[in-house]
Amino acid sequence: MQSKKLLFLGITLLVFGIVFRKFTDLTGLGLSMILIGVGCKTIYIIAKAKSGEYKPGKELIWLFLVLALFLTGLVLKSNSPGIFSIVLIISGLSLKLLFILIFIRKVKTDKTLLD
Repeated sequence: MQSKKLLFLGITLLVFGIVFRKFTDLTGLGLSMILIGVGCKTIYIIAKAKSGEYKPGKELIWLFLVLALFLTGLVLKSNSPGIFSIVLIISGLSLKLLFILIFIRKVKTDKTLLD
């Protein structure tokens, strides 16, 4: 349960960061929250891999692609707003959802095999 706190902290910071960027003028604080949230979730995934609960596979390619698309979309949106930045952000979030589903499925499958 202790490690899940890090995951939920990352998700919470990510959500608050997005809200701060969208509804306030504190875009720097929002971006910082997003980056720290992504870092927390990354540390969680690395810890699961080190403990053996998660066996990394090809889905990590999705994770790096997601981060690249999402962060590029955020940077483009703040520098030159347009439809391309929104497409990048939505693509990144969609692929992130796919990664989360694969990650959960893999962790549950690996746990079942260990029992």
